[in-house]
Amino acid sequence: MTPPPPLADTLDQMLRGQLPNLLRLYLNPFVAQTCLCLGRYAETTWAPPADGRGHQTFLANSFDEALSGAIKLARYDGSGTRPATGLVIDPAGRLGPFASAPAAGGGTAVFVPGLVTDESPVGFVVLVPKPDGSLGELTALARRAIKAHAPLVITCVNRDSLAAVRRSAPGGLRDVPPDVVVFDESFVNRAVPFAAFTARKSLYDHWNRRGKATFHSTTYQPNTVSTLHFLNCLKAADPAFWAAVEPELAQLRDDLKARGRAFRRLYSPSLGKTIRAAGFDVPGVRAAGDFVHVGGRRVFDAVSGVACSIRGHNPPGYTAELAALPGADAGAAELAERLRAKTGLGHVLPAVSGASAIENALKLALVAQHPRRHVLALKSGYGGKTLLALAGTWGVKYKERIDPLYPDVLYADPFAPDAVPQLERLLAEHPVAVVQTELVQAVGGVRPVPEAVLRFLADSRARFGHLLLIDEVQTGMFRTGPFTRSAALGLAPDLLVLGKGTSDMMVPVALTLCSDAVARAGGDLPAEFRRRYGCDAGYRTVLNVLRRADELRFAERASESGELFARLLRDGLAGCPGVRDVRAFGLLVGVELDARRGLRRWMRKQLYSLYLLAMLRHPRFPVLAGFCQYEPNVLKLTPSLTAAPDDLRAAAATVVEVLRRPFPRVLAGALGTLATATLRRR
Repeated sequence: MTPPPPLADTLDQMLRGQLPNLLRLYLNPFVAQTCLCLGRYAETTWAPPADGRGHQTFLANSFDEALSGAIKLARYDGSGTRPATGLVIDPAGRLGPFASAPAAGGGTAVFVPGLVTDESPVGFVVLVPKPDGSLGELTALARRAIKAHAPLVITCVNRDSLAAVRRSAPGGLRDVPPDVVVFDESFVNRAVPFAAFTARKSLYDHWNRRGKATFHSTTYQPNTVSTLHFLNCLKAADPAFWAAVEPELAQLRDDLKARGRAFRRLYSPSLGKTIRAAGFDVPGVRAAGDFVHVGGRRVFDAVSGVACSIRGHNPPGYTAELAALPGADAGAAELAERLRAKTGLGHVLPAVSGASAIENALKLALVAQHPRRHVLALKSGYGGKTLLALAGTWGVKYKERIDPLYPDVLYADPFAPDAVPQLERLLAEHPVAVVQTELVQAVGGVRPVPEAVLRFLADSRARFGHLLLIDEVQTGMFRTGPFTRSAALGLAPDLLVLGKGTSDMMVPVALTLCSDAVARAGGDLPAEFRRRYGCDAGYRTVLNVLRRADELRFAERASESGELFARLLRDGLAGCPGVRDVRAFGLLVGVELDARRGLRRWMRKQLYSLYLLAMLRHPRFPVLAGFCQYEPNVLKLTPSLTAAPDDLRAAAATVVEVLRRPFPRVLAGALGTLATATLRRR
């Protein structure tokens, strides 16, 4: 085995080639190649699925995220036919605080209910072998459960345990074919966040149905840095396997049609169709600064990874900037010092996505506040789609058929006329451990939570004893102007979550910040989070953003550019019958379309896609825009913080021109574009 390649080489490869990262419309060869390799690992370690359909893969940013998705899929598949309980066989304690943790003052805080370690009837088993590929003394328990209950089998592997199983004699785990295989961070030498699960395609079909394509997701997928580094590490770590698959990988690299077929079959059929409909299934797609170059056209990226971008795609000095930063200990100390100065919270805990940062914050709060168990969240809020993060996610469709989820969750409507009395009553009636809130509900339509509600939640801590968790995944990191919106509002949370812009649109990273009191009461969790999620490249990326903030005037530019962009949109759309409102918070902008009457009401769920396609196909200045998941008739615009004023003017002009078109013309244009794309594919 050759030495593992340094991450800097992967990053330089991306920058030199201007390879798109965090661009969903990219027909990413590295994503297709990675999915092929992971499926092939499963099929050559165990027998291929009997139906001959192979495997489909979900890409995550950590072992915990991937396992969360695998458990959701197992429960979804067994809903109504098998027990929702799962048996965990984990002889080396690899799951750590995934499902529970010792609480302050004794007892246990349970985060993921329905996981057992005894011989209860179960619908699935989670096998986490030791590095030698065995389950040790728990082998007999696993075999009895599988024989007695015929459950789905989820097998979790790292590089060592997978290699051990592959070379083992009959009688071990090779005789237990899994329905789902979970791969952890060891496959990228823990240099960058990466994990995945690969499932029998017939099982994964549940999530290929219409409306289920994003049933489980993470902030930073699909991305290039993780999958490209996986491939570079695989070539060095397992040359024999690489030699066996290299001809197929070369075909996916060189043959665009083969890549498209593989992308749709092995990763995401719905996303593959979207890429094709948008016309991005062409060779030579590149991304640099605020533009994506596709098919000879230059498209302004007004989504930028949905608020992940600080300074656009592939900042050219990125790797040199990271190399110039201090070593790990000194860099972590500087990062903590800078964040304490900006937020008042000096404990910095790493995460790999917004959802994982929310989970870390909730786990800390529930351990610190034990035996209080209740989480109070807000209607129309969004915390993520992993198992515990769903506590703060209002959307019911993300919770279908995956019970039991965390049970002690209360919801209040922050926009109701009686919002404050409603909150006061809930806090008085229930032992609430933590209140979770966004400041602007970005998924829920770019709507600000009323300041009176926020003031009440901050002030009520002294009376009711709860902690305050503020989610600034989308509003923090200068996105709305100041470093955090909470500081600008004079709010002092006990826990604060940052994400998206923390990545500089390069390395997946998010942060959970907490007070000294919460860190002390959190027991071993802070140290465990650092061990599980700490990534030197992630720490360095965030520190680099903070160091460059003054030089590049992130706060001022976000405020100035946001004011310019919002003014141009409001002026241009004034009196437009198809637009109800423009809501802007720095460079987090929502444009609400009127979907209350006529054809617009009937096509409300498709409305956004027609306008987005028209903007993308604009002849003079194409614009890539997004939408809000809960409110698809609200367009969401989150360009980079360093976007040039002239480009923002041109982008606003495109948005205004398209939204002012008569709706039948927009519909006809979209149908024509789709027809052209269909003929082109033939």
